[in-house]
Amino acid sequence: MLWIILALRYVVIMLLYIFFIDLLLHLKRRAGNKEIYPKHSLAVLASGCFSVNVGRKWDIENETVIGRDPGCSISIPDPYVSSRHARLFKVNGIYMAEDLGSSNGTFLNGKRLVGPTPVKPGDRLRIGHVVFEFNSSLRIRENRGRGISSLFLYPGLILAAGGVALYFNRFLTPHHFAVLLSVALFLSISSLLSFIKGRGDPLIFLLIGILSSLGLIFLYRINPAFGLRQSYWVLTGITAFWITRIFLRHYERLTEYKYLFMALGVLFLLLTILLGTEAGGARSWLSLGSFRFQPSELVKIFMVIFLAGYLDENREILTRGTRKLGPFLVPDWPYLGPLLAACGLSLLLLVFQRDLGMAFLFFAIFLTMVYAVTGRLSYLLSGVLLFAAGAWLMFLIFPHVQERIAVYLNPWEFSDSGGYQIIQSLFALGGGGVLGWGLGSGFPELIPAVHTDFIFPLLGEELGLAGTLGIVFIYAVLIWRGLQIALVNPEGFGRLLAFGCSSLLALQALIILGGVTNLIPLTGIPLPFLSYGGSSFVSNCFLFGILTKISEGE
Repeated sequence: MLWIILALRYVVIMLLYIFFIDLLLHLKRRAGNKEIYPKHSLAVLASGCFSVNVGRKWDIENETVIGRDPGCSISIPDPYVSSRHARLFKVNGIYMAEDLGSSNGTFLNGKRLVGPTPVKPGDRLRIGHVVFEFNSSLRIRENRGRGISSLFLYPGLILAAGGVALYFNRFLTPHHFAVLLSVALFLSISSLLSFIKGRGDPLIFLLIGILSSLGLIFLYRINPAFGLRQSYWVLTGITAFWITRIFLRHYERLTEYKYLFMALGVLFLLLTILLGTEAGGARSWLSLGSFRFQPSELVKIFMVIFLAGYLDENREILTRGTRKLGPFLVPDWPYLGPLLAACGLSLLLLVFQRDLGMAFLFFAIFLTMVYAVTGRLSYLLSGVLLFAAGAWLMFLIFPHVQERIAVYLNPWEFSDSGGYQIIQSLFALGGGGVLGWGLGSGFPELIPAVHTDFIFPLLGEELGLAGTLGIVFIYAVLIWRGLQIALVNPEGFGRLLAFGCSSLLALQALIILGGVTNLIPLTGIPLPFLSYGGSSFVSNCFLFGILTKISEGE
């Protein structure tokens, strides 16, 4: 019986490391199973059509029909374009352009087409008021064959094994155990679908599933009521992930609504100030009866979409500048103003909410994406200086910021008040040792807010250094996959959007992990996919649904 109890205590960490071995073998097979292939596209160079933006791209298949009809491969709502105006098709590996009897003709490099004509990279095709450039590039394709089927089992298997251990140790009632097993089955089926669907990166959902399983296990371990409510949020979040993948057919169209997303974000933050409820010292929640959600979790996604669209549209001007200011070239106000105004207003509203952790996250993602697009060190240094000045101002204005800085500098001096939480966090992480005390053997009741901001110390106490390093590894692989998707994406908006999604996860994880280990002052934001909270979980699932959609174009 003793051996069974010990095995159940460490079954989660054993399965976690078996998963790592299987994952590394899968990545090794995947790295050796790639091929380079040409990919052709049409990019809009000039447009007199309101709904067709300059820079938009369409991948070209074996036959692509261009016309005004919505059923065409490329639909152009221009009255000078015929219903089926022209087509590009491949003959013996060579692309040909052909007019389909249009009223206004099709022009290749300024000459009207009179029959099928070969096109080569760099050629320009004019149809109505839209000028396209024919492009060709080499891409890397991963041939996903068999031998990966075992990976889809792990999210459900880890959750089910943790549930058995908790049920055996009397942490769960039969009802809670049944719900947990149902979620485990749902996660495994969803993970299987992500593999057999054949498009997009299946590892994204797999890693989200593993993190969700670990989070649920420890929330049930802390309090079955937390675990039960989070189970429903997990089901909702995974459903949101799949809805995003299925119904977001063309993620590129998100850039057309970038200003709308930013306006909605500002509106949500303003409503939170006017109608929100206060929790943890910040007015960051909106309540609709018994339902409560945190709008800033959704606004952070709106911010990333806005930044990706705006920075892609104004990349050249923001990078090179148009006006000299001392030794620097800076963009004119019509280009720089909307960016600073939208982001500055969002930060100001978050400061009014006293949600300084989310404000720091917003500023960090803003600075990261601007620097990634422009590569200008002056922007980065200016942002750091502005952050230092803003942080000092917040320190002078808000007493709770002063308290957190004092606790950060010396938590032991405040061991009976504000420093108690971080001290217990450090004790839990240090007491876990290499392998931890085992699932169910820690002391979560000693750490305030252990189910939200401080779930990581409990993981360290019961899974040890091995478990916490494993969790950091999962985050690292998830971020790495997102950055890879950004690097291979040929389209500017998609590249920036993938980079923004990955950076948002990286920054959020770093901020909370640094806070609970006292490497930086504690900011009070949830750890993605692990901490208790429906707003955070659903919004992150939506975010990574977009990232998976972008990966379909790899």
